[in-house]
Amino acid sequence: MCINKILLSHIQYIFYLYNSYVLLYHVFVGSVVVREVVFADSAGDAALQFLGFPESVAKSKRSPEKLFRLLDLYDAVTELRPEIELIFSFDSTAAVRAQALASLSKLAETASATLTDFESAITKESSRSTFPGGGVHPMTRYAMNYISLLADYQSALVKISADFPIHTPTPIPAFFFGTEGSRRSAIAARFAWLILSLLCKLDEKAAAYRDVGLSYLFLANNLQYIVNKVRSCRLRELLGEEWATRHAAKARQHAAGYDRAAWGRVAATIPTGNVSAGEARGRMRAFNAALEEACAAESGWVVADAAMREEMRANVRRMILPAYRGFYTRWGAAMEDAAAVLLSPDDVGNRVGELFSGSGSHRTKASSSRTV
Repeated sequence: MCINKILLSHIQYIFYLYNSYVLLYHVFVGSVVVREVVFADSAGDAALQFLGFPESVAKSKRSPEKLFRLLDLYDAVTELRPEIELIFSFDSTAAVRAQALASLSKLAETASATLTDFESAITKESSRSTFPGGGVHPMTRYAMNYISLLADYQSALVKISADFPIHTPTPIPAFFFGTEGSRRSAIAARFAWLILSLLCKLDEKAAAYRDVGLSYLFLANNLQYIVNKVRSCRLRELLGEEWATRHAAKARQHAAGYDRAAWGRVAATIPTGNVSAGEARGRMRAFNAALEEACAAESGWVVADAAMREEMRANVRRMILPAYRGFYTRWGAAMEDAAAVLLSPDDVGNRVGELFSGSGSHRTKASSSRTV
């Protein structure tokens, strides 16, 4: 990283000065004091200046976006510290060693506080507007991209937590990790808490939808995105596959809630027992109306994950097509005098296949339907 390169270029300069000290050793044989004084005068100020830079960054105004810069600096100074201790081991250069330690301490302190600021930004996010189509909310994308990148700094966070212990505000619920919970580190618990805070905020946003089906769809979309993100980066090592599996199952539960809320009324129009011809005609009209209403209402709804999209379409088909196919087979031929649009089972299947694309429009009639 660029910050590491800057610090490395400085330390290379210090190594050059150290080599000068070795030369001084041969020039001022027997005069240790002179050697140390000359080296301290030539290298001390430069070393104090470049080691003071990380502390200056840490003292600047905090923001979540600066956390990765802080962690880069922390890693760089940590990596260089053994060389610093070696080169500036004299009493006359003790200030240099102290400055390196002070920079590390301030970087750790500010990084820890910035992580708390990020969590606070999630919990205090207060926008009331619903996200169109129930798709993945921008807050979810931002937070998970941030957290997944943060997972790459696991080793730095472990070291920082030694001086600034990372505690979650309340204990992580046992179910959140499953049977693996007792084996998870404090750092893993902290990441789990960040995601739990995000999930709680998403629950609040889902409640703002007036349509219950769309609320469930929003939760399914966002939770599946979180699971996919965890599985694609180092968060999977931190949280464990059991965590991902449990939350993927929860996303499917939200999808099932969508099925019931959005398609239960459509399925209810299909008779399950023997009906008269007149009732059959009424049920057919009711089914057509309910199907059109559902497709129109959901024309802009989306499912971001391709596998979940196909699975949800299949679930809707299983919910209505078997019963409708039997109803159509029994009464379709007898509907010639009915003032209704007669949809074949294939027509209905095709309509379901158009769901969740977010196109914003659907055909009002299937091309193969007929008015009888």
